[in-house]
Amino acid sequence: MAFYILALSILCVFSRCNILIIRQPLWHYLVALSVVSAYAEGYINLYALLSTGLYVVLYYCALNTKRAIIRTILGTVFVITSLALALHWVPGFSNLPIVINERITSDAITFTLYANFDKAMAGLFLCAYFFSNLDSNKRPLKADSNKAGQLNVKQPILIVIATVLATLIAALMLGLVSFNPKVPDFWLAFIAINLLFTCVAEEALFRGLLQTKLSQIITPTRLALLAPLITAGIFALAHFAGGINYVLVSFIAGLGYGYIFYRTQRLEWAILCHWLVNVCHFFLFTYPMLSKI
Repeated sequence: MAFYILALSILCVFSRCNILIIRQPLWHYLVALSVVSAYAEGYINLYALLSTGLYVVLYYCALNTKRAIIRTILGTVFVITSLALALHWVPGFSNLPIVINERITSDAITFTLYANFDKAMAGLFLCAYFFSNLDSNKRPLKADSNKAGQLNVKQPILIVIATVLATLIAALMLGLVSFNPKVPDFWLAFIAINLLFTCVAEEALFRGLLQTKLSQIITPTRLALLAPLITAGIFALAHFAGGINYVLVSFIAGLGYGYIFYRTQRLEWAILCHWLVNVCHFFLFTYPMLSKI
């Protein structure tokens, strides 16, 4: 139950689902209920419960501190703490296993899937932090705002299609995967967990916070594309454990995620693009990659 409530709170954190109850967003009540439920169900222990409480206090302090220098320091600590949660460095969380060391197809390496309460929590608060800063600024995130305002839905859809094709074709050409259509038994759990617990957290961190910050630092309009380019490079390096070819494919995918965020200024499009790349990879190709790699 805890994971369902947490997933619902993630959906409610997005600006179009900003429902208020007694002047507080609905997601506040849902995330509190999910934490209590996770503690009752044994997915987090007392230490993780205390860590979560301190993390929430840090989030509110980072948002509401008046002095700019202190707010910057607290914001940096908040992002680092979020990263620690997402990387499972904070003890006390017993995440829910869905698949353990399963070989989805005979030519693939083994695959493990967890419903990660800690990473989902980080994604939730990173999104909330991003949207809160966006609302407080009352302006688009980039000097390219005139393009963002005029963008119609056809253009981001084309970017999504181009990103999916470029990423998966590159993976095929580099020998990371082979064409292998399939529908594994746990497909529904995969698409839900990958969207709400994985893509939300990663895009909130890389595009919502990192790329946004770089865009604020790189002010000349002619250099604006450096922000998504640098972010894509950092995103690719975060996947170095998969090898150099996996880093290259991740860089191509990161360029697409960063560019769609740059053009639309909407985190939802970057999340959707990331998720569709992963879903097409999962259903149509070797997942996660060929065992010979």
